[in-house]
Amino acid sequence: MNLTDESSFRLVFALFWLLNTLVRIYFQSKAQKARLSFASHERQARLGFRLLAIAYLLLIVYPLSPWFDFGHVDVTPLVRWTIGGPAMFLYLALFAWTHRVLGKNWSGVLEIHQDHILITTGPYRFVRHPMYTAFFLSAVGFAFLSSNWLIAVVYTAAVSYMYLTRVSAEEEMMVARFGDTYKEYMNRTGRLVPLFRPQR
Repeated sequence: MNLTDESSFRLVFALFWLLNTLVRIYFQSKAQKARLSFASHERQARLGFRLLAIAYLLLIVYPLSPWFDFGHVDVTPLVRWTIGGPAMFLYLALFAWTHRVLGKNWSGVLEIHQDHILITTGPYRFVRHPMYTAFFLSAVGFAFLSSNWLIAVVYTAAVSYMYLTRVSAEEEMMVARFGDTYKEYMNRTGRLVPLFRPQR
């Protein structure tokens, strides 16, 4: 396989997308459904879900068709591999780790289960929203592997919109459920990246 050939990038892109899908399906099938104690309305997120649907369509079609080649950006193969590859490996590792730690607490919508517990282990020891950290890593990975501005813009816009419209509401729900325990957790963790405080 010629690593400088565009077909190599498309093949690896498709493999990463397939792995991403398999990880999500596996953990989603293991997540147990529970009765809600309360839930947030997701009207604001509807546009985000539509953007994600468009982005996922682009991710599926890109490796198989030249339809979106008009968005190609000239980036050297070395840069595409050295940034896109590691970003995707980190994404998949963090994505799977987060899903594994969440277990039955995971949900595709904003909701609190009757038996919902506050997770502060695994990646949640360092950040409050590691799933979104993973998604932003995937945005970097897909952007560089595809070297396509259309994919980069649409996918990043979808992830960013979902983050901006959901995270604050999610944290409000968690405060309402767990009170001062969650507030203290917020004080010692960052949303997407760990907090680094100088030692006194």
